[in-house]
Amino acid sequence: MKRSKLFIGLGCTALLVGACAFALQPKVIKADRVHGTGKYMNEYSLSISPGGEIMIPSTQEEFNEVSDDSAINISYTVVYEQSKWFKNDQRILKILRFERPFPTDQNTKVQSYYYTLVNESLDVYDDKTSIFTRLYEKRDIYNHLLDLIPQSITVPEKKDIKEARLWIQQHNPQLLYLKDKTIVDTSVRNSWQEDGYRQNYSEMSPEGLSLKEISQP
Repeated sequence: MKRSKLFIGLGCTALLVGACAFALQPKVIKADRVHGTGKYMNEYSLSISPGGEIMIPSTQEEFNEVSDDSAINISYTVVYEQSKWFKNDQRILKILRFERPFPTDQNTKVQSYYYTLVNESLDVYDDKTSIFTRLYEKRDIYNHLLDLIPQSITVPEKKDIKEARLWIQQHNPQLLYLKDKTIVDTSVRNSWQEDGYRQNYSEMSPEGLSLKEISQP
């Protein structure tokens, strides 16, 4: 009888230790674009992969918050907490909304689709984490807006865009590489100049790229 109680006691202790370890497991805060939503019975979720392979559980309010995500000129980033050990243990912390006006001008027909980096922004989540976002417009050969693409990166809490960009440049510079065939908006270039920031360009997105260089002859 005493041995049985000992085994039971040891078993409870092991369960308690396991529960504490689960509760204290390290967490990371991530930020990804919302690619869609899902609903099954009374369960809601947000997709962070184009094909819907990766879904994050959400509340009905969070589900409704991104209901206009199908609009071409509107896009969302979901900020969420995830266990370092269990990738399916996720909890939404915040949703960021981005919207751009539709372009009204028609440009010379270009060789193919291209991107325009139109804005950089910083959202502070708490005293430890901020989210730096580069916002791209994807346009077709006649300047029609095809997609609005937020590229969001979590960084240690920073007071402004300049500090956040510098931290990324020092720790994960590859995250600041431009998409192929990217034209940098004048407002963004001016901001870089004011901050003394030097962008790392590439052969596919050279410095000073404009519609003239990618227009059809």
